[in-house]
Amino acid sequence: MLRSSQDHYLQPITAIASAVRRGALVDKIAGLRHQILRKWHALALNSLPRQRVQKTLASALDQHMKTSLEQHSNPEKCLKDGRCHCSVDFRDLPLHLLHEVGLGGDIAQRALALAIHRLLEGAAVERRCFQVDWSAQQTVVPRLKRWVEEHFAPAVQEAIGLLVGGTFGFSENDVQRMASTAALSLVRKRTDALFDYVKMWPYSTGALLDIKENLLTGTPAEKSTLCAAFARQYQHRLLHAGATTVEVLSMYVNTIHAFKLLDARGVLLEKVAIPIRAYLRTRDDTVSIIAASFLADLDANGNLSHDTHDSVCVDVAREVATSSLEDTREHKTLNWDDMNWMPEPIDGGPNHKYAKSEDILSYIMGLFDQEEFIKEITQVLAQHLLQASDPEFAKETRLVELFKSRFDPSKLQAAEVMLKDMRDSVMFEKRIFPGQYRLPTPTPREIQAAMPSEGISLTALIHTFIGRIQEPQLIASLKLIATRRNNLYFPKRSRLPRGLDDSTSKKPTQEMIVNLRILSSFFWPQLRSNKFLLPVDFGPVLERTHQQFSRYSGQRILEWQNALGRMSVTLELEDRTIDEKDIPAWRASVIYAFATDRTDNMAAYTPPDYDPEAGLTAEQIQEKLQMEEDLAADALSYWTTKRVLYQPSQPGVYHVLERLDMDTGPALSAAQQAADDAAFSAIKSQDAVLRENAPMFQTFIANMLRNGGAKEVGGMMGITNMLKMVLPTFTYGDDETLVMLGEMEGRGEVVRSGETWAIVK
Repeated sequence: MLRSSQDHYLQPITAIASAVRRGALVDKIAGLRHQILRKWHALALNSLPRQRVQKTLASALDQHMKTSLEQHSNPEKCLKDGRCHCSVDFRDLPLHLLHEVGLGGDIAQRALALAIHRLLEGAAVERRCFQVDWSAQQTVVPRLKRWVEEHFAPAVQEAIGLLVGGTFGFSENDVQRMASTAALSLVRKRTDALFDYVKMWPYSTGALLDIKENLLTGTPAEKSTLCAAFARQYQHRLLHAGATTVEVLSMYVNTIHAFKLLDARGVLLEKVAIPIRAYLRTRDDTVSIIAASFLADLDANGNLSHDTHDSVCVDVAREVATSSLEDTREHKTLNWDDMNWMPEPIDGGPNHKYAKSEDILSYIMGLFDQEEFIKEITQVLAQHLLQASDPEFAKETRLVELFKSRFDPSKLQAAEVMLKDMRDSVMFEKRIFPGQYRLPTPTPREIQAAMPSEGISLTALIHTFIGRIQEPQLIASLKLIATRRNNLYFPKRSRLPRGLDDSTSKKPTQEMIVNLRILSSFFWPQLRSNKFLLPVDFGPVLERTHQQFSRYSGQRILEWQNALGRMSVTLELEDRTIDEKDIPAWRASVIYAFATDRTDNMAAYTPPDYDPEAGLTAEQIQEKLQMEEDLAADALSYWTTKRVLYQPSQPGVYHVLERLDMDTGPALSAAQQAADDAAFSAIKSQDAVLRENAPMFQTFIANMLRNGGAKEVGGMMGITNMLKMVLPTFTYGDDETLVMLGEMEGRGEVVRSGETWAIVK
């Protein structure tokens, strides 16, 4: 409509110009026409709402560029070639008409700039061509900048030329600024999802490299924005009571990896890790989970071999498995011969120390005080050693060496003694029960399989089965399975005679396999010491062990701890056979009480008489086995969960569930049973030790307040610190001291006045 109005007002001068073909009058008419157009354009611009026109033009241009990108794009080809060929075409827009009606000046150019900004903030960088590279895990920022320089900038340059009615050219700086704007827009979108990318590390390395490309040339303000955005996401999505400690630890490990990739100097990591580390210190189970993760068993694929995801952080366990035994935290930064030395970063904090070789374990171990961490890891190591099946204890030895390289070795004396106890126990066990470690005599088929087709000498064959078979027996077997030529034996190709297969070979049998663990009680944590009667006659075994131990032990005394024993039992029921491996000894004692075909020559104790009709109660089991109530209850609950015992008629009276089709009633869940297993571990928990020693601690507190006057709980001369200085067994903090003081206050022994506590006179 604006073009029609302009043509209408210019019709007289156009008619005159068409009538005059030549002469000086033509120039005058052209000048007059130009003056009329200029005044007309000024009148039109003053009559139109400029802001509205600009926004309308910007929306139209933005929509056109989005449509053009969709029509002129081939993401599959772009991804295959590694460069984007998509283009934007402005030839379908009548941009030259905007110039002719006077709208091609500042309004149209600002509208085009606004449309370009919208496109680069959204559709241009959200296309498949510039999505996160999950396969090659490379950055796409160079590809984006190249597309802007080769395809987008020339199209915008052509559009501006149409708007101004002539030629227009971008300078090199203008193109680079446009490419930088597109890259910054892409990085902002990556930053908005940074938490997800850190969580998916290392698969999201491509997204992190996109962010790193901008950080290399970015300003300090952009780095601060990145850290603040990640801190907000972390606080909102993870640092709350709904997230488990394992999840927070796993994200902390990924954060270290990700921000080490973004900034190898560790400045950004230092800024974002402070709230995470502070939050982990507030969790009560952080130290125990870290300690359990250090000793977790991983399979060949790096996954947990047991279902312990609630108490073990897989990422920490993987770092332990791949860590170095050398202490490389800060020594390299002090190497005067290092030609690659770099000064401390100017944007680092006041306590920042750059250590380019610092590994993940250094960050994990630095979460807590060294003594507190060593105390907790010693507790977990003791429990792990008591259940370890590897006679070499290679994994546990490597872990202790790892701690010695990072901590004060003198503080790991208890761990080293525990390892020595385990090795000495294995040697002592081999000396007393040599049959348990003797390999069976090789079968003829096994001997034949060990013979190569090119032949083998008798000496080499004897060395292969050294300690397992005598030479005369080996020669007798070779006469049946091998042919001798030139002092070499070759396996016969014919089938073995009947009776020489593996099933008929005699193997040594043994009624009972006993594993002994002799512990130095002074260096081990407090162990479970419950007393009860064992289910089999261990008298000869214990007597033999005592005799052998007294020959080389010197002044040490051997004391058998029934509660630490673990057994494997096989139960024969009417419709099934149940094999239970490595269960606590008290559970084996309880289920043995329900046996009906047991032998009666057991000297350890007289088991209760089990009547299948009457059953057994918990009280009867406790009386006959001389067992504590909690252990008996745990054993009965365990076998009820395994559907071995049940209570058919009267609650509290247990019977053997011979067939599964019998009425069983509700059973204990597997999750609850797992919790019970953790509660009855061999090592006493810190809470159990505190409850056991609380009377002694409270007596000392009462004498301290009576002789020294009122005191505060904290401080250098506070109650907690005085307990730690005088009583080595007190390894607790102010919270535990307040609990004991609260109990004493309830009994009327002490009184509180503000922050101080005093004895009641």
